[in-house]
Amino acid sequence: MTQSTDITLTFEEIIAVSHCRRDWLLELIEEDIISVGGKPEQTTFSGFHLARIRRAQRLSRDFEAGIPALGLIMRLLDEVEELRKAQRPSVLLQDE
Repeated sequence: MTQSTDITLTFEEIIAVSHCRRDWLLELIEEDIISVGGKPEQTTFSGFHLARIRRAQRLSRDFEAGIPALGLIMRLLDEVEELRKAQRPSVLLQDE
């Protein structure tokens, strides 16, 4: 039997844990910074969601970025991560 190590949080719990405002989280969801299926209030959030919320909070604070800017920054950071992941196997092969 495999156990899942990821956390699950309700909408209200993720607001409490991340110390964010309800309307701010709804704006993140509307901008698709946080992807959910269905109504946010009925969604189960994961550790991945929490990490994205916290990253968005840091970016918002550090760069005084609004929601649309956060959306752009987060998409660009996601793209950079994907490019780095795609490069790793070729880098490993070159070192051998």
